[in-house]
Amino acid sequence: MMNLSTLTSASAPRGPAPPAARRPSRRKVWSALALLSCLCASCSSHRPRWEATWQSPGAEFDPGEELALRAARTYYDEGRLEAALDLLRPVARDARDNLELGFWLQDLEWERAEQVGQETEPLVTAHAERAQSDPTPANLILAARLMEGDEALALLDDALTLDRDNAWAHYTRAHVLLGDRQLADRWPAARAALARALELDPSHLRARHLEAWILAQEGDVAQAAIALEHWLDQTRGDPRVAHVRRMQDEVDLALMWVRLGLAEEAEALLLTHAGQQVGRARRLAVMAVAQHEQGRIEDSLDTARRAELADPEALLPIVQQALLHGQLAGSPKRPEEQERAKKHLDLAQERWQEVVDAAAHQGDLAGLLQSVRARVHLEGAGQPKGTVDPEHDDGAEN
Repeated sequence: MMNLSTLTSASAPRGPAPPAARRPSRRKVWSALALLSCLCASCSSHRPRWEATWQSPGAEFDPGEELALRAARTYYDEGRLEAALDLLRPVARDARDNLELGFWLQDLEWERAEQVGQETEPLVTAHAERAQSDPTPANLILAARLMEGDEALALLDDALTLDRDNAWAHYTRAHVLLGDRQLADRWPAARAALARALELDPSHLRARHLEAWILAQEGDVAQAAIALEHWLDQTRGDPRVAHVRRMQDEVDLALMWVRLGLAEEAEALLLTHAGQQVGRARRLAVMAVAQHEQGRIEDSLDTARRAELADPEALLPIVQQALLHGQLAGSPKRPEEQERAKKHLDLAQERWQEVVDAAAHQGDLAGLLQSVRARVHLEGAGQPKGTVDPEHDDGAEN
C-alpha cells in the first residue's frame, strides 16, 4: 500500500522501564484517530461510515463457507499453504459466484506457483479459457484480474454488459486502470470506477482498502488515515484480511500519523508489533522517523541501525543514519565538542559513500535519487570520497 520515508529510533527513555512503558495500551494508540476524526469532521462529513458484512453482493457467505475461509486463513498464517489450498479449492468450486473466495484462491495458487518455481502463465490461461467457455460475470472478473491493459478491460466490459451494477467488476476495473501507466487519464478513470463500486457496495472491503491507498497517493494524508483506521477497525479478526496485510497496513497508518504530527502515537502502535518478523525492516524505519520527530536523535539512530540489520540491501536506513550523524555533529564550540562532531561527520561521510556504492548496483529510480542526494552531501562536505584532491594529484596530466 502507501510508503513514506526518513527515520529515527528507540522506544522508551534509556535505562530500565516498567512493562507498561514498553508496551503502551492499545486504547491510547487507537484514540489518536478519534482526535484526528474530530479535527477533520468538516472535510469528512461527506464520507459515509460503513460496516463490514458477510453478505456483500458478489461475496455472500453461508456459515459453512465462512468457517472454511477462517480455517484456510489459519493454515495460511501458519505457513501451511498446501493445506489452505486443499481446504479452499472445493469450497470455491461450489461457490463460483463468491468472488472473495475466488480472489483468495487465485492469490494462494499464484503464491504456490511462485514458491515452487512454476510458471504462472498456466493459471492465467486456465482462467481465460474458463471465462471463454462459461462467460459469467464472476469468471470474466477473475480472468481479467490476472491480465493487464486492454485485454483485462475488455473482459470487464463484457462482465459489465452482463451485470452493469457488479461492484466487483467496477473495483477490478479501478485496479486494472491504476496499473496501466500508458493511459493518460488512468487516475480519474480509476477514481470513477472505484466510486461506482463503493456506491453499489459501501461495505466492499477491497474497494475500501483501495480508497485509502488512493487518498494517500493523492496526498490527502488526513483522510487516508481516517479511511485506513476505519478499515482496520472493521476488519479486526476478519479472515478475509491476511495477517501480513494487516500488519503492513498498521505500519502505513503509523507513518501517516507521523506526518500528521502524531509521532508518539505512531511509535506506540509500532511497538505493538514487537517480536514480529513480518515487515520488520520497514517497521523499524518508520519507528526511527517517529522517534526523530520526538527529538530523540540517539534513539532514532539506534533504530535506523537495527533497520539496516533487518534488511542490509535497503538504502533508506543508511540514508537515515547519514542524516542523523550529520545532525548530531551540530555546531561545536568547545574542543571536546569539536572532536565528537568530527567523529559524527566522518561517520556521515562513510554512510553517504555507502549509499553511492550501493545505489550503483540498483536500477530503480529510488536508488538513483538517493545516490544523487548522497553525492550532494559528499560534495557539500568539501570532497567526495573516491575523487582526487587537485592539490595532491600525483598523476600525470593527460
